[in-house]
Amino acid sequence: MSDPVDPEENPFGRVVGPWERVLDDMHATAEEYRADDLDVVECHPGDVATLTGAPRTAAELTGSVDPEEAQRLGLDAVVPGEEFAAVQEALGDRTADRVEVFQATGNGLVFLLLVVAAGEHVVLLPVYYDRGDVEALRSIADDGGFRVHVRPLVDDERVTVTVDDPEPCFPA
Repeated sequence: MSDPVDPEENPFGRVVGPWERVLDDMHATAEEYRADDLDVVECHPGDVATLTGAPRTAAELTGSVDPEEAQRLGLDAVVPGEEFAAVQEALGDRTADRVEVFQATGNGLVFLLLVVAAGEHVVLLPVYYDRGDVEALRSIADDGGFRVHVRPLVDDERVTVTVDDPEPCFPA
């Protein structure tokens, strides 16, 4: 895969090919965990956004955001409602025993497959971000780990996964 690209270009064309390979890897990984009799949740985000603290919504741009609400930083992955319910059931009231990160780069993007294990439950979460956001995400990760927020389309609840050792989330 080639790397330098115009960051203003619509990311959809840059994402599709590599994303399909990440999903194929996720499905193969899921089968390995299922062979070990673990309960596996495979996530298929419809959107992944990078939250670096820069205003992204009209409410943030106009200052209409509740100042008491903590700002969400890291990656924001929107998954179908059924998948969110499964993630909530697997991780909602459990502490992750282990978080593994698999990484690939291409087309100016960083692709991650997070494997989050909590007891007999495993959540596989693919996400991606633009290489141009590496320094902002690294700065955020230095203050509490690399966070990925998983949520349904309606943004009223979420499950947050934190990678305590963020180095595997960044390209070398």
